[in-house]
Amino acid sequence: MSFLKRTESLEAIASISFMAFLFLMTIFTGVGKVNNLFHLSITAMMIFWFIQRKKISFPESYTWKSMSVVALFLIYYSVTNLWTNDPINIVSTLKHTVYLLFFVYMFDFCINRYGSLKVYSFIFSGCFVVLILTFMLVDKNTILTNRLENGFFGAPKNVIDLGGYFALGILSALIIARESGRHWIYLPASLLFIGLVLTQSRGPLLALLVSLVVLLAKYKHVHLRHVFYILISIAVISLFFYFTDYGSEFYERIISSYAQSFIRFGIWHHAISEALVHPYFGWGFDKQLRFVNSIGQHVITTHSIYVSAFLKGGVVGVLFMFSLIMAGLYQAYKKYHQGMGLEASIYLFSLMFFVTQGMFVIGGPGETWVLFWLPLAIVFSSRKA
Repeated sequence: MSFLKRTESLEAIASISFMAFLFLMTIFTGVGKVNNLFHLSITAMMIFWFIQRKKISFPESYTWKSMSVVALFLIYYSVTNLWTNDPINIVSTLKHTVYLLFFVYMFDFCINRYGSLKVYSFIFSGCFVVLILTFMLVDKNTILTNRLENGFFGAPKNVIDLGGYFALGILSALIIARESGRHWIYLPASLLFIGLVLTQSRGPLLALLVSLVVLLAKYKHVHLRHVFYILISIAVISLFFYFTDYGSEFYERIISSYAQSFIRFGIWHHAISEALVHPYFGWGFDKQLRFVNSIGQHVITTHSIYVSAFLKGGVVGVLFMFSLIMAGLYQAYKKYHQGMGLEASIYLFSLMFFVTQGMFVIGGPGETWVLFWLPLAIVFSSRKA
């Protein structure tokens, strides 16, 4: 009996350390010591699986077919290391493949064990702590002009990714409001929106707004208390624009996006031209651009994960990426019709966000785990409404 309790405690250690990792990974992006929690989680769970291998049962509704698509995507891009200058890197990439598959599975395990409210509270709290620490440490004299750069050391280095964190926090807050009825959370969500605007990142803002507009067809009845909290949130955001006169600064940034879009088109054109040199299987996993854009900047990433998939993996890689996206959209569609439209919106946000982000998604814990793999894990979860 005591042996059984000890083995069950391994399962608890795995889930608790995973949720702590989920919370701290958002705050301390790329900090190695935080990753030790993930290593503890996977070690404890594997020992538990080994001990209980004859008694383990997985949810019947778990998305095994979709997970196999994810595995094939990860394995293929790991294999592409073999035709690069550093083929031994396949060992590291296959290790990250195992990590990412466990990450997606473990999110489902925790959300079924502890419920949506607790899990999304961890995600929201992590994003909100990043916002507070950034506001505290950023240079107040340039907060309206420097896009929240050089703020909290643990935050993503790229302010576009920082804006993505804030948008994810907003969507998580809406799920918390739905699950708990605590609509006061709209107020800290409005602060996250202000933080998103201060990053001056157009991509995350547009992706957030489009992903939320999709929900309008789902929610036809709105209670008076919802309207009350929404109006307060709008008032908070409006007061920020009024007292800081930040509206003109942000408007100019939006207008400039038209001219800057041509710079990105130039990067994409060059990347696709490079990809066409090896069109079928691509250049391999570690391929980077060596390109000087029209304004003299040295560019190494494609600034679009979808173009990057073609550059690194060729047509075959694009097909694997397409299969992965379609598997995610299928699960998002099911979530939408099961009364979990916000979860579907998170995945839609992720897909749109990476249209203009070129970092590839296979690697150690970092921004892509939060902004790509976490939304995928959310729609893959087997929890029903």
